[in-house]
Amino acid sequence: MKLPEQIKALVFDAFGTLFNVLSLDQRLESHFGDQAPAINAIWRQKQLQYTWLRSLMDRYEPFSTVTSQALSFACQELGIRLEEEVRAHMVQGYYELQAFQELKEGLGGLKERYKLAILSNADPAMLNSAAEFNEIDHYFDAILSVDSIKQFKPIPAVYQLAPDALELSASEIAFVSSNTWDVSGAKSFGLFTIWINRNESTMEHLGFGADVEVKSLVELL
Repeated sequence: MKLPEQIKALVFDAFGTLFNVLSLDQRLESHFGDQAPAINAIWRQKQLQYTWLRSLMDRYEPFSTVTSQALSFACQELGIRLEEEVRAHMVQGYYELQAFQELKEGLGGLKERYKLAILSNADPAMLNSAAEFNEIDHYFDAILSVDSIKQFKPIPAVYQLAPDALELSASEIAFVSSNTWDVSGAKSFGLFTIWINRNESTMEHLGFGADVEVKSLVELL
Protein backbone atom coordinates (compact mmCIF):
# COMPACT_ATOMS: atom_id res chain seq x y z
CA MET A 1 0.00 0.00 0.00
CA LYS A 2 1.21 3.47 -0.85
CA LEU A 3 -0.41 6.73 0.16
CA PRO A 4 -0.76 9.53 -2.40
CA GLU A 5 2.48 11.43 -2.87
CA GLN A 6 0.91 14.75 -1.84
CA ILE A 7 0.22 13.50 1.71
CA LYS A 8 2.57 15.23 4.13
CA ALA A 9 0.84 14.64 7.48
CA LEU A 10 -1.18 12.01 9.30
CA VAL A 11 -3.75 13.21 11.81
CA PHE A 12 -5.10 10.67 14.29
CA ASP A 13 -8.30 10.37 16.23
CA ALA A 14 -7.55 9.49 19.87
CA PHE A 15 -10.06 7.18 21.57
CA GLY A 16 -10.40 3.79 19.91
CA THR A 17 -7.67 4.72 17.42
CA LEU A 18 -4.58 5.45 19.53
CA PHE A 19 -5.93 4.70 23.01
CA ASN A 20 -7.91 1.57 23.85
CA VAL A 21 -11.14 2.45 25.65
CA LEU A 22 -11.47 -1.21 26.63
CA SER A 23 -8.51 -0.69 28.95
CA LEU A 24 -11.09 0.79 31.33
CA ASP A 25 -12.63 -2.66 31.82
CA GLN A 26 -10.60 -3.51 34.92
CA ARG A 27 -11.48 -0.17 36.51
CA LEU A 28 -15.16 -0.71 35.72
CA GLU A 29 -15.13 -4.24 37.11
CA SER A 30 -13.51 -3.09 40.35
CA HIS A 31 -16.49 -0.82 41.02
CA PHE A 32 -19.41 -2.54 39.32
CA GLY A 33 -18.53 -6.24 39.11
CA ASP A 34 -20.70 -8.26 36.70
CA GLN A 35 -22.63 -5.15 35.68
CA ALA A 36 -19.51 -3.52 34.20
CA PRO A 37 -20.03 -4.68 30.58
CA ALA A 38 -23.60 -3.36 30.49
CA ILE A 39 -22.53 -0.03 32.01
CA ASN A 40 -19.65 0.33 29.56
CA ALA A 41 -21.85 -0.31 26.51
CA ILE A 42 -24.38 2.37 27.49
CA TRP A 43 -21.68 4.75 28.72
CA ARG A 44 -19.77 4.75 25.42
CA GLN A 45 -22.97 5.02 23.37
CA LYS A 46 -24.28 7.98 25.37
CA GLN A 47 -20.88 9.63 25.41
CA LEU A 48 -20.95 9.82 21.61
CA GLN A 49 -24.63 10.76 21.44
CA TYR A 50 -24.13 13.62 23.86
CA THR A 51 -21.31 15.11 21.76
CA TRP A 52 -23.57 15.06 18.70
CA LEU A 53 -26.60 16.40 20.59
CA ARG A 54 -24.63 19.19 22.24
CA SER A 55 -23.26 20.24 18.85
CA LEU A 56 -26.76 20.31 17.37
CA MET A 57 -28.13 22.22 20.36
CA ASP A 58 -25.12 24.58 20.39
CA ARG A 59 -24.62 23.69 24.07
CA TYR A 60 -20.96 22.76 24.31
CA GLU A 61 -19.48 21.26 27.46
CA PRO A 62 -15.96 19.81 27.72
CA PHE A 63 -15.58 16.13 26.91
CA SER A 64 -14.78 15.36 30.55
CA THR A 65 -18.20 16.73 31.51
CA VAL A 66 -19.91 14.82 28.69
CA THR A 67 -18.16 11.64 29.83
CA SER A 68 -19.33 12.16 33.41
CA GLN A 69 -22.91 12.85 32.34
CA ALA A 70 -22.97 9.78 30.10
CA LEU A 71 -21.78 7.59 32.98
CA SER A 72 -24.51 9.00 35.21
CA PHE A 73 -27.10 8.12 32.58
CA ALA A 74 -25.74 4.57 32.19
CA CYS A 75 -25.88 3.91 35.92
CA GLN A 76 -29.37 5.38 36.33
CA GLU A 77 -30.60 3.40 33.30
CA LEU A 78 -29.44 0.20 35.00
CA GLY A 79 -30.63 1.21 38.46
CA ILE A 80 -27.11 1.45 39.89
CA ARG A 81 -26.11 4.00 42.51
CA LEU A 82 -23.12 6.05 41.37
CA GLU A 83 -20.98 7.47 44.15
CA GLU A 84 -19.20 10.73 43.39
CA GLU A 85 -15.75 9.28 44.12
CA VAL A 86 -16.48 6.39 41.74
CA ARG A 87 -17.55 8.80 39.03
CA ALA A 88 -14.34 10.80 39.44
CA HIS A 89 -12.23 7.64 39.36
CA MET A 90 -13.89 6.43 36.15
CA VAL A 91 -13.51 9.77 34.35
CA GLN A 92 -9.87 9.92 35.46
CA GLY A 93 -9.40 6.67 33.59
CA TYR A 94 -9.59 8.59 30.32
CA TYR A 95 -6.48 10.52 31.33
CA GLU A 96 -4.63 7.20 31.70
CA LEU A 97 -6.01 5.08 28.85
CA GLN A 98 -3.57 2.47 27.60
CA ALA A 99 -2.35 2.82 24.02
CA PHE A 100 -2.72 -0.05 21.58
CA GLN A 101 0.29 -2.35 21.66
CA GLU A 102 1.47 -1.66 18.12
CA LEU A 103 1.43 2.09 18.61
CA LYS A 104 5.05 2.92 19.30
CA GLU A 105 6.33 0.77 16.43
CA GLY A 106 3.80 2.29 14.05
CA LEU A 107 4.27 5.89 15.11
CA GLY A 108 8.04 5.62 15.09
CA GLY A 109 8.12 4.51 11.48
CA LEU A 110 5.47 6.97 10.31
CA LYS A 111 7.22 9.87 12.04
CA GLU A 112 10.18 9.37 9.70
CA ARG A 113 7.96 10.18 6.71
CA TYR A 114 5.16 12.48 7.87
CA LYS A 115 4.14 15.17 10.29
CA LEU A 116 1.92 13.60 12.95
CA ALA A 117 -0.90 15.11 14.98
CA ILE A 118 -3.88 14.15 17.14
CA LEU A 119 -7.34 15.66 16.57
CA SER A 120 -9.87 14.67 19.21
CA ASN A 121 -13.10 15.54 20.98
CA ALA A 122 -11.27 15.22 24.29
CA ASP A 123 -10.18 18.03 26.59
CA PRO A 124 -6.59 19.24 26.01
CA ALA A 125 -5.56 18.09 29.49
CA MET A 126 -7.05 14.64 28.86
CA LEU A 127 -5.21 14.25 25.55
CA ASN A 128 -1.87 15.50 26.83
CA SER A 129 -2.12 13.30 29.90
CA ALA A 130 -2.90 10.13 27.91
CA ALA A 131 -0.09 10.84 25.45
CA GLU A 132 2.42 11.44 28.27
CA PHE A 133 1.15 8.44 30.25
CA ASN A 134 1.93 6.19 27.27
CA GLU A 135 5.18 8.05 26.45
CA ILE A 136 4.12 8.87 22.89
CA ASP A 137 3.71 12.66 23.16
CA HIS A 138 7.09 13.30 21.47
CA TYR A 139 5.86 11.74 18.22
CA PHE A 140 3.32 14.50 17.57
CA ASP A 141 3.80 17.92 16.02
CA ALA A 142 0.42 19.02 17.37
CA ILE A 143 -2.22 17.71 19.79
CA LEU A 144 -5.50 19.37 18.83
CA SER A 145 -8.72 19.49 20.83
CA VAL A 146 -12.20 20.59 19.79
CA ASP A 147 -12.22 22.65 22.98
CA SER A 148 -10.51 25.45 21.05
CA ILE A 149 -13.68 26.02 18.98
CA LYS A 150 -16.20 24.42 21.37
CA GLN A 151 -17.80 22.15 18.81
CA PHE A 152 -17.58 18.39 18.45
CA LYS A 153 -16.86 16.13 15.50
CA PRO A 154 -18.12 15.66 12.85
CA ILE A 155 -18.71 19.43 12.53
CA PRO A 156 -16.55 20.48 9.52
CA ALA A 157 -14.87 23.28 11.50
CA VAL A 158 -13.26 20.65 13.74
CA TYR A 159 -11.41 19.03 10.85
CA GLN A 160 -10.24 22.47 9.69
CA LEU A 161 -8.16 22.64 12.87
CA ALA A 162 -5.67 20.21 11.33
CA PRO A 163 -4.80 22.19 8.16
CA ASP A 164 -4.63 25.38 10.22
CA ALA A 165 -2.29 23.95 12.85
CA LEU A 166 -0.02 22.08 10.44
CA GLU A 167 -0.01 24.86 7.84
CA LEU A 168 -1.00 22.43 5.10
CA SER A 169 -3.91 22.16 2.71
CA ALA A 170 -6.62 19.58 3.35
CA SER A 171 -5.40 17.60 0.33
CA GLU A 172 -2.00 17.16 2.01
CA ILE A 173 -3.44 15.52 5.15
CA ALA A 174 -4.59 11.96 5.79
CA PHE A 175 -6.98 11.46 8.70
CA VAL A 176 -6.72 8.17 10.60
CA SER A 177 -9.56 6.81 12.74
CA SER A 178 -11.09 3.55 13.91
CA ASN A 179 -14.49 5.23 14.27
CA THR A 180 -16.59 4.91 11.12
CA TRP A 181 -18.63 8.07 11.73
CA ASP A 182 -15.39 10.01 12.23
CA VAL A 183 -13.97 8.67 8.95
CA SER A 184 -17.15 9.81 7.18
CA GLY A 185 -16.93 13.25 8.75
CA ALA A 186 -13.31 13.71 7.73
CA LYS A 187 -13.95 12.44 4.21
CA SER A 188 -16.94 14.77 3.81
CA PHE A 189 -14.71 17.66 4.88
CA GLY A 190 -12.16 16.80 2.20
CA LEU A 191 -9.39 14.87 3.94
CA PHE A 192 -7.87 11.65 2.64
CA THR A 193 -9.13 9.00 5.07
CA ILE A 194 -7.58 5.88 6.57
CA TRP A 195 -9.84 3.53 8.52
CA ILE A 196 -8.26 1.27 11.14
CA ASN A 197 -10.79 -1.57 11.15
CA ARG A 198 -9.57 -3.73 14.03
CA ASN A 199 -12.89 -5.51 14.60
CA GLU A 200 -14.19 -6.26 11.09
CA SER A 201 -16.81 -3.53 11.42
CA THR A 202 -19.02 -2.06 8.68
CA MET A 203 -18.42 1.39 7.22
CA GLU A 204 -21.23 3.93 7.47
CA HIS A 205 -23.51 4.20 4.41
CA LEU A 206 -23.29 7.98 4.15
CA GLY A 207 -21.54 8.27 0.81
CA PHE A 208 -18.24 9.21 2.46
CA GLY A 209 -16.11 6.17 3.20
CA ALA A 210 -12.45 5.37 3.72
CA ASP A 211 -9.83 5.77 1.02
CA VAL A 212 -7.70 3.12 2.71
CA GLU A 213 -8.64 0.35 5.16
CA VAL A 214 -6.08 -1.33 7.44
CA LYS A 215 -6.26 -3.52 10.54
CA SER A 216 -3.50 -1.78 12.51
CA LEU A 217 -0.97 1.01 12.48
CA VAL A 218 1.75 -1.50 11.66
CA GLU A 219 -0.12 -2.48 8.52
CA LEU A 220 -0.31 1.19 7.61
CA LEU A 221 3.43 1.50 8.15
